[in-house]
Amino acid sequence: MNHPRHPNPTVLIALLATCWLGQAAAVDISGGTEQDRQRMVEIAQQWVSNYLDGDLDSMMTLMDEDAMIMAEGQATVRGTEAVRAFLATRVGQPGVSFHDDLQEIRIKGDWAFVRGAFALEVAPREEGQAPYRRKGRYLVLYEKNEAGEWLMLRDMDNAAPMAE
Repeated sequence: MNHPRHPNPTVLIALLATCWLGQAAAVDISGGTEQDRQRMVEIAQQWVSNYLDGDLDSMMTLMDEDAMIMAEGQATVRGTEAVRAFLATRVGQPGVSFHDDLQEIRIKGDWAFVRGAFALEVAPREEGQAPYRRKGRYLVLYEKNEAGEWLMLRDMDNAAPMAE
């Protein structure tokens, strides 16, 4: 039987993503260099960590100046100032639980997309209220800039059925 001396880097990155992000299933990663694939996984991990910690400044380092957020049921948010204002009201809130199920990363040259699902729960602010729960899917488009940094260009999400 022929055993490779080195494991497939895509499999290793998928395994690391699974461990880092607490997912049950492996991430489907293709294209790009090993370094690009690893960086995209790191960005996904950093985004969730920064979101929960309320580290808006670190989140903004992941954004292109022409970034857009297209959240379900809301007007499109365009540009770094508007994106910062939009995120400032959401990040680092007490009683928030956020789970990211990173499912796919595709890299083609200086472009990449990340696809996945999320579950958000916000504890009630007053006794007797039910927690706010939302499940959804997302698609995020990245572009590698001239400095070699992957920056978020577009972020779109929509609701998923709670049973999904």
